[in-house]
Amino acid sequence: MPRADNLHRLYRGLEALYGADSGLAPGAFLTTRPPSGRREMLYFRQGPDAFEISLGLDADLLARFEALAAERALRAIPFGDTLPVIEGLSHLLYVAEAARCERPFSGLELETQAEVDKLAVHALDRWPLDVDVFERLCGRLYEDFEFIDGLDEELRARYGLANRIARAFAATLAPLVRARRIEELRARLRAFWRAPLSGKVRLAETAVA
Repeated sequence: MPRADNLHRLYRGLEALYGADSGLAPGAFLTTRPPSGRREMLYFRQGPDAFEISLGLDADLLARFEALAAERALRAIPFGDTLPVIEGLSHLLYVAEAARCERPFSGLELETQAEVDKLAVHALDRWPLDVDVFERLCGRLYEDFEFIDGLDEELRARYGLANRIARAFAATLAPLVRARRIEELRARLRAFWRAPLSGKVRLAETAVA
């Protein structure tokens, strides 16, 4: 089993942010063989008597992430390398919670939450941060991105819409960042996490079509 100390700490941080207790240790569900061309992939299957789940992360990426001191893990490797790690853990926690509550979810809902979690993790890791730093984070996440090769049109449309919903929601957080109202920021992030897709769109407070 690959080392997963930093992965575990980051996962526990997401649980703490959202008041969740999945009972999972991400290292126990880890495989380092995502599909060719992907650095992250969540696998899950609902059977009649069991729910099967595993998280695929690129082996080299995981090794770099785990080689760092915990307090430097999100800042000492390239920004783009942190994103599949956060995305994978976001998916794992969200699917585990949905299974626990026996609540359905869509692929768009899952991807939208992951896009918000990438911002939440990086913003809180840098807290307190100036609003211009926050806006640069938003720009890097939601504007300066490229689709991975091989995505079909359906997936491109899904990821594009998830990105737009997350960007719109991020705009509603900027005043809280500017005023350094961290408890209100956390509460708004928790409300977004707990909401179904329709609620997430409402919380974004903007047209996203």
